[in-house]
Amino acid sequence: MTSPPPALLLPYRLEHTPATAAQPGGVALHRVRLTVGDSPGGRTTWPVRCRGITFDLPHAAGASATSGEPVVLRTRLDLPRGPGRGRQWLVETTTSDPAATFLTLTPADPALFDGTWVLALTLDISTPVGAETRVTEDTALGDDIPQRRVGNAHLTAARGTH
Repeated sequence: MTSPPPALLLPYRLEHTPATAAQPGGVALHRVRLTVGDSPGGRTTWPVRCRGITFDLPHAAGASATSGEPVVLRTRLDLPRGPGRGRQWLVETTTSDPAATFLTLTPADPALFDGTWVLALTLDISTPVGAETRVTEDTALGDDIPQRRVGNAHLTAARGTH
């Protein structure tokens, strides 16, 4: 019998801003802001060492990428500089699955989340995103050996939107 993967160690917040009407000849883009490491309720045990995070963003019910057409995707990573913050993060995207978009965030050096900083990724995407995102992280508490952990994060409306 296989054991379920251990629970996620890092806190995640996913906020969605719906697309507005596109300019003529343009594409309307939905905005998703993924925030990692923000634990306002103090529920997270620090420090958490991270070697990578993958987000499986399913497309909203009834939405899928049009076959043969790429998903329009733009990303922007906001990360304060400093020791233990992974130095440089690589963001890889996979849009070949018509039912989901995959984002993999990998630091050049393992990042040490300690509750004093957050990693934020802003994603503009042409296909609406579903309400629940599967998250896979390679993490460990303190100096433990990192292991793969799997869980879900729920998409909420961005502050100031309805």
